[in-house]
Formats: sequence, structure tokens, C-alpha cells
Amino acid sequence: MNHILLVDDDPEIRQLLTTYLSKNSFEVTAYADAESLLASDLSADCLILDIGLPGMDGLAACRVVRNRSALPIIMLTAASDDVDRILGLELGADDYMGKPFNPRELLARIRALLRRVAPATPANNGLSLLPNQRAVQFKQQVLELTGSEYSALEALLEGSPEVVTRDTLSYALHGRPASPLDRTIDTAVSRLRQKLTGIGAGDSIRNVRGKGYVLVQSETQSS
Repeated sequence: MNHILLVDDDPEIRQLLTTYLSKNSFEVTAYADAESLLASDLSADCLILDIGLPGMDGLAACRVVRNRSALPIIMLTAASDDVDRILGLELGADDYMGKPFNPRELLARIRALLRRVAPATPANNGLSLLPNQRAVQFKQQVLELTGSEYSALEALLEGSPEVVTRDTLSYALHGRPASPLDRTIDTAVSRLRQKLTGIGAGDSIRNVRGKGYVLVQSETQSS
């Protein structure tokens, strides 16, 4: 599970993003100011850093973080403030988003940034994602997936070896919690399972009744 550091002095934004990212299989540690962030060991996979902070502002904090770590940084800026955006990028930020923003777009940017800094997705059960192709590779075979199938597999890989809830899968596919009557999650997972079985990956996806799905070590791989 990827770990996100979040720094924003607005408690509503901290709560919103902590809840949203947690539902999408991220661990989130949130801070209200830069000083609290810099007192930590910066051990994480990505930093979301607001520029307009009390005390040390986000630009100064970005400079300090970049001097200490290669931690990927997404800056949150006022939508019309090009100067701050440019300064943030010059100081070592990897991406930026203007406020107000859509949490789903931020999630997409986080995932894209993590793919850029780690383009070779670690294999799980012999499976490796190919983000540029929206496909998955198993041994020497490349399997093209639909958008929903790819999003489902991405969520399962990120959550492995834990059970990935239906809500998490629904956020990955639709950007909203799961509905009791919505079968699109089950359909996408079922088709994905069939495709993986078809290329010899075995029964890699198991249903956990009342909870969700889990990506497991297949008999093919364990034998």
C-alpha cells in the first residue's frame, strides 16, 4: 500500500483527501503545517503540499524536502497563481494542481506520478502492469484490457495482499462508493479473471464474501 504525506492547513481538505485516498488503497499521514512535516522522516511514496501554509510556506518546505529526499511532490496552488506554480516546479516539485480541484483528478495525478517514478511496476503473482498500453504482462504475454478491467487490476495490485473492498474498486472504476445493486464491479472483475486465466495466470482473483476481492498467489505460480 502506497503511503501519502499530505500538508494543508484547511481541516476540511485534510479530512476530504484522507478519506478519499484511504478508500482508494492509500495510507495517508496528514499535517496542518510544514514544520510538522519536516519533523518527520519523510518516509513515504508521495507528498501533497499546499503552498499557502501558516509559518513556513509550501515553497520553502518544498526546497527543504528536495534537499533531503527524492520524494515525489505534488503542489497545491491557487488556480491563477502562475508565479507560485513555476517556482514550485523550479524548486523540485514534480506536478501541481490548482485549487479548487477534483479529488478524482488528484488521485489520477498521484497514480501517474507514481508510475513515472517507478515505471517498472513490481510484479505480483507474475503480473506486471504496462501503464502506457493499459495492459498487463504475464511472463512473455501481453494482455490488453478494457478501461474498467485495467482500473480493477490496478486497484487489486495496489491493495495486494489485502482484500480490496467493493467501495475501493468502485472508486477506482467510477469515482464513487459502491451501490448494492451495481454489478459493474463484479462484471469487470469476472472478465478480468477470465482473461488472466486464459493466458495461464491461473485463478489469480478470489472473491471474499461480504468484503471484496483479493489478488492471490495462483497454483500455477506456486507449483
